[in-house]
Amino acid sequence: STMTRCSHEQSPFQLLHGEPHIFEEVLGLKFRISPDAFFQVNTGGAEFLYQAVGELSQAGGDTVLLDICCGTGEQWPCTIGLSLAQQVSKVIGIEVVEKAIEDARWNAAFNGISNCEFHSGKAEAVLPQLLSSWEDAQPLVAVVNPSRAGLHYRVVRAIRNCKSIRRLLYISCKPEGEAMRNFLELCCPPDPGKKLAGEPFAPTLAIPFDMFPHTVHCELVLLFTR
Repeated sequence: STMTRCSHEQSPFQLLHGEPHIFEEVLGLKFRISPDAFFQVNTGGAEFLYQAVGELSQAGGDTVLLDICCGTGEQWPCTIGLSLAQQVSKVIGIEVVEKAIEDARWNAAFNGISNCEFHSGKAEAVLPQLLSSWEDAQPLVAVVNPSRAGLHYRVVRAIRNCKSIRRLLYISCKPEGEAMRNFLELCCPPDPGKKLAGEPFAPTLAIPFDMFPHTVHCELVLLFTR
C-alpha cells in the first residue's frame, strides 16, 4: 500500500466542525498545532527528548540556537527552539511551511517568548544565505530534526562551513537510512570537490529515545562536536 500525504497548499482544509487547532503542553509551554503540523504524539517522551537536547547543546545565556526544521511536506513549527528559548540569548528558526511559521510566532507570543526570529523558506535556500555572512562572536549551536530523507546537501555544507558552529544536535527518526549520508558528509576530511572546506565534526554521543513504544523504532539524538 502507498501512503500519501496532502498539504493545505495542495488541497486547502475546510473546517466542518470544532476548533481550527489543537493544543498541547510540553515543558510548561502551550503549543498551537495546525491540521497538517508535525508534533510528537508522545508528549511525555518529547519532554525527555527536548530536555536532553537542551543539556547536550550546552547552550547558555550567551548562545544563539539555530533550529533548522527540515520536514518534507510537513510543518515542524520550531518546537525545540521554543522549548529551549528561555536558556539561550536568541533562537533562529527556519521552516519551509508558512503556516508552521504562523504557529511558531503564535506559540512564541502566547508563551511570552520574545527572543525568537523565524525565517520561512527551504532550509537549503535560507541557511546558506543566513550563515554566509555570520560574523557574530556569540556561540552558535545548531539543532536539526529532518524527516527520513535526511538533510539536503546544501544544509550540511552550510553547517560544516560555518566556523561558529562547534556543536550540532542531529535528531533522527531513521539514522540507518539517508541520515547516514549526512553523518559521512559532516565527518569526512575537507573535500574541495564537494565544497566541504570546514573542519570536520566528530560524533561524540548518541542517545536513543523510545518515542514509539511497542514498535522497533527509536528516535536517536546524536551530538556532533568539533
